[in-house]
Amino acid sequence: MKNVEELKTYFEEIFFQKASRFEFLEISDGHSLVKLSPLKEDLRPGNTVSGPVMFEIADCAFYAAILFKDPDPMSVTVNCSINFFKRPGTSDLFARASILKFGRKLIVGEVIIFSENIDNKVAQAMMTYARPVNK
Repeated sequence: MKNVEELKTYFEEIFFQKASRFEFLEISDGHSLVKLSPLKEDLRPGNTVSGPVMFEIADCAFYAAILFKDPDPMSVTVNCSINFFKRPGTSDLFARASILKFGRKLIVGEVIIFSENIDNKVAQAMMTYARPVNK
C-alpha cells in the first residue's frame, strides 16, 4: 500500500463486509489512523460506545498498519489486551496504530483509541498478530 486510497480499495476487496464501517485517514510505514462513526447499535447502556466496538476499531487500525508493510491478508489477531481509560462519547472514534515489532512470525504493536478528537484518549490496546507460516 502506498497511500490511503490503495488501502481503502484493497480493504474493500479482502474485507468487503466491514470496509464501509471505517474511514482510513492516514497510512505510512508501521502506522495508521482510522475513524469509525458509531451507530446506535454500537452503544451500550449509559450512552457510551461498547467495548467490542472499541476492539473492532483497534483491530482494524492495526490490520491496516500491517497491510501497508505486507499486503498478504492472512495475518491474524492472536492476542489483544485493552486498557480502558474513560468512557468514550457517542461521537466519532479514532484509532492510531503503531507497529512496535514486525517479526518473521509475529507482529506486535499498540493502538491508542480517541473519542471525539485526537486529544481525548479513551483506551489503549496492545495487539499481537501472527503472520502466515509460509513467510
